[in-house]
This record gives sequence, structure tokens and C-alpha cells, in this order.
Amino acid sequence: MGPTGVGKTTFINCLAGRDGPGVGHGIESCTAKVELIRVEQAIHGRNITFVDTPGLDDTYKADIEILADIAAFLVKVYKKNVKIDTILYLHRISDIRMSGSLLKNLKIFVSLCGIQSMPNVTIVTTMWHRVDKGEGEIREEELKRKMWFDMIEKGCQVKRFDGTYKSALCIIEPGQPETRTSGPSTSTDPSAIQPTRGPLLSSEMVDKRKKLKATAAGNELNKEIKNLIKKQRAASRKLRELSKQSADDTEKRILEQELQETDQKIKKASEQHAVLKRNVLDWLFGPKPETSEVPRVGQT
Repeated sequence: MGPTGVGKTTFINCLAGRDGPGVGHGIESCTAKVELIRVEQAIHGRNITFVDTPGLDDTYKADIEILADIAAFLVKVYKKNVKIDTILYLHRISDIRMSGSLLKNLKIFVSLCGIQSMPNVTIVTTMWHRVDKGEGEIREEELKRKMWFDMIEKGCQVKRFDGTYKSALCIIEPGQPETRTSGPSTSTDPSAIQPTRGPLLSSEMVDKRKKLKATAAGNELNKEIKNLIKKQRAASRKLRELSKQSADDTEKRILEQELQETDQKIKKASEQHAVLKRNVLDWLFGPKPETSEVPRVGQT
């Protein structure tokens, strides 16, 4: 998981030993939906299937659509007791600061996983070729001390992907697979060692039968959308005032264009907020067409 353009698909294809189809190198998002990719060759003696997800700042899909897609997948594998061994969260080390979009992705990611899943989480820093090594290391240490501190305290690891097959292998080195699970615990022995659970969102929607909006991730996204609407409305009022005060025709046209774009953003955010309020349990738990075989890397 991670924002658009951090190199999620590139990382997967690197482990497959190829610069395969579907690798994005531009500013637009490459992964449009939750996609399963099975690596053909065994890695560390294990057969590995990756789940590639779009970022919440996707080019074409609204954040709520992406969260619903991810939720639907997590619920499905949780109910089938399929083990999620590791959750990778990718972050560009080339980003000078933690922008609003990056912070939103991180907050929703943490609320989706839950603190109890942090031992299963690895933050993967990417794009090291775009920065001076010393500068990148300083930036990484700052992130560890601030933005990622709570995650690391709860067991999350931080590793680097430098674009090579060797570094990718190091990132997915097997840990303690017997302590990792995504399904419900069946042990009735209180003295038994409890396994590390999978993402919080799964248990919230399956065990507690919560609506998406009532989950920790749904609540976080709801706050982000409401803050966005508030900021955009304030910007819209300011632009209207400036447009009324302007006597220059060119300036007035520019302001009115910006106003139209801002009002459109408010409309889209309001639509997302309305969708989040709906009951999506029926859609998530209702019958869905089964996918055929999990695609291998390079297959369409």
C-alpha cells in the first residue's frame, strides 16, 4: 500500500525479475484496482502472491471507492482465513515534506491496519536514486523520530528499496510466519500465545459487523473529507470576494476559473461524504462473481 507513484508495482515487478507491464513512470496512477499478482518463482522457499492497491490520491477513482475496494478484499480473505504475511507501506524518500495527501494516506493506512498489526507492517522507503544518500538518511531518521515513531514503537520495521532485486529480497525476508494470521483466532486457551492479527478493518467489518463509515479507517477518511470541504469552501468565498473586487478583466477571468475548479472539488468531496454515509455492508458481503485463477506477473 501507499500513495500514487511510490513504486508499488515497480517493487512487485522487480521481484519477478522484469520491468513488466503496468509499471507507472508518470504522475498518473498505474494501479486502478486491488490486484493479485503471483510471482512465478519461489522466493525464500515460499510461493508469494502480492496484493497491489491504488493510492488514496488515485487519478481516476475517489478515495471512498478505493477504501471500499480494499475493504471488500480484506473482508473476503479474512472470512476465508487466508493469511496475510506482511503489509508493506511504501514511501518516497525523495519527498521533501509530508504533504497533506501523504499524511492522509498514512493516517488512513494506520487506522485500517490498527496498532495490533504493526509487527506485520514494514515501511519501505523508495526513490533513493533521486536523492543524495546523506540527505536521504537524514530525512529517513526524521521520519522515524516523528511521523513513524508510534508505528515503530509497536513493532513496525523500516527498510529501503533501492530498485535492486537484492534489496527487494531483503524486504520480504521471512520473519515468524507462525505468529501471523489474518483470520479469526480459534484458540480457547487463555494461556496460549495469541497470534498477531491481520488488519483491524477486517475484524471490525466481519466480527463486529460495522459499517465502513463506523470503522477506524472510515472515521479517519470522514474527518479528512470534512476538513477538505471546509478548506475548499473558505477558498471559494475568498475567490468570490477577489473576483468582485477586481477591475481587471484578465485577472477576473483567472479568478472565476479558479472558483469553478474549487466549486467542482467541493462537489466531488461532498459526493464522497454522502457515499460514506451509506450502508455498504450489503455490497461488501453480498454475492460477487469469483475471479478465475490468480494472474501471474506479465499476464493480462
